[in-house]
Amino acid sequence: MKFTVTARHFKAWPELQDTLKHKADQFSKAHPHITSTEVVLSEEHDKEVEFIVHVNQHILSSRDTGNDFDAAIHSATDKMISQLRKLREKQSDYRRM
Repeated sequence: MKFTVTARHFKAWPELQDTLKHKADQFSKAHPHITSTEVVLSEEHDKEVEFIVHVNQHILSSRDTGNDFDAAIHSATDKMISQLRKLREKQSDYRRM
């Protein structure tokens, strides 16, 4: 799985990148066919985290903001995992028909 982190208007520190990589690895448990994951971090008004995940021919996105990156990462990760599970269920239901 390809993994990239983009930090807008600041430089992401190594601990933050390690946390993001760990969270992105959890996505493969929700859906096994992930080809790449992109993370966009922004620090303009609040701390904003956006995950963009490519699964076969689908592109899923989740975004959240917060006072600190940890809260935003946790919330955006939960949103992405629920989207991946829903996509996997739809694909497996279609295959059963």
